[in-house]
Amino acid sequence: MSNDIEAFVNRKELRKEMEKWKFPLHFIDFETSAVALPFTEGISPYEQVAFQFSHHMIKSDDTVIHKSQFISDTPGEFPNYRFIEQLKHSLGNDKGTIFRFASHENSILNAIKNQLEESEYENKNELIEFIKTIASPTVNSEETWTPSRNFVDLREVIMDYYYHPLTKGSNSIKAVLPAILNTCDFLKSKYSKEIGRINLTSLNFEDNKVWLETMGNMTINPYKLLPELFSEWTIDSKTKLISGLQNISDGGAALTAYGKLQFTEMTEEERLGISNSLLKYCELDTLAMVMIYEHFKFITR
Repeated sequence: MSNDIEAFVNRKELRKEMEKWKFPLHFIDFETSAVALPFTEGISPYEQVAFQFSHHMIKSDDTVIHKSQFISDTPGEFPNYRFIEQLKHSLGNDKGTIFRFASHENSILNAIKNQLEESEYENKNELIEFIKTIASPTVNSEETWTPSRNFVDLREVIMDYYYHPLTKGSNSIKAVLPAILNTCDFLKSKYSKEIGRINLTSLNFEDNKVWLETMGNMTINPYKLLPELFSEWTIDSKTKLISGLQNISDGGAALTAYGKLQFTEMTEEERLGISNSLLKYCELDTLAMVMIYEHFKFITR
């Protein structure tokens, strides 16, 4: 398969872009909610709530660490300020380059900045200054600033320097990742091994986890290999609780799962099961970014 379809790559310019990046590299993904009927008292309809993030880090020796994660699964909690405190704790210890995929994270950070400014939160000034170091003002921002450590948007990097025919014109990470995995021998070789053997840590999976499986001559999309919610339960005992979820393998299902954590009466075991599935899904989002980076490094050697 790897010799049948080739990506179109501006290797020279991609290499120049990558030379600007500073180790350790940080890969961040947020999961958020904005609903008509807020989960928390005092929150306006469709106000942004950031309930989860995942954070992978690559060291200069190519070690990949699932460095940190955050999730709020407590009904009625407004998590944004605790969320940003944990993000600051995760990213504030070095000056390494930070990556996102698309503009969502930047928009959310701007929204949290605005919420902090209107709040009486004790550490709000410190958190606002942190946000301004990593996020750019949006077109609707009343204030302008220049971040000292602005996110690199991997989606923009792809749009500028890389096109893969198997994506069929989509720049979604859910399209880019399987396209790359089906045609990159380096990634196939690395991620077909147990993660404990490939210099990779995980906060949610055991060391014997294997990320890549094949069917015929095609690599299976890793999102399709995420475990089903409560797979050990009987159908009758889980149908009502997880209706509309199946397994959590996309942002829509993650949002539905968060809504169920807020509104559905459930046991602690059930709540933990959904939370663990959300953590595994979000971990794969940042690991996908790591894989894309590793592919870029491989093809620009």
